[in-house]
Amino acid sequence: MGDWHDIHLLPGEPADLPLIFQLERAYIADYEPQNVQAWQSAMHRHLEQWVRCLPHTVVAAVDDEKVGYMFWEKTSQTATLASIHVKPDYRRRAIGHLLLARFEENAARLGCKTADLHVFEGNPAIHFYEAAGYAVIGNAGSYVALSKNLDARRHFS
Repeated sequence: MGDWHDIHLLPGEPADLPLIFQLERAYIADYEPQNVQAWQSAMHRHLEQWVRCLPHTVVAAVDDEKVGYMFWEKTSQTATLASIHVKPDYRRRAIGHLLLARFEENAARLGCKTADLHVFEGNPAIHFYEAAGYAVIGNAGSYVALSKNLDARRHFS
């Protein structure tokens, strides 16, 4: 495996949909096993979202291997991080930080003032988001809602 200097961020493309499916399925099985059946039953909605979000998808590659991705949606002046995932063997190598930073940069460039996301209760990734400046703003069912003001990023991009 390469080191963090070998990380490349690439625009998402249709050929990345199997990777997204694989890592989304792995996330559900690992962190929300009680929701696997519902997730599988809603596969048509997931596929629609993944295709709709391709213009807002970024894939991380180390050397020639695609190892993670993020995709987001824009509503008015709010960007919502729909998903971010890095393969387990590549975590703690700054890939998630690079993907999150690219999300914020792209959102700010497109006029978003706020970045929002939801994390399943108990998912340790909440600490990653809080360290990146996201604040808990409430709960949405079994998810914790977090938000970050992007105004400062817009002025420095």
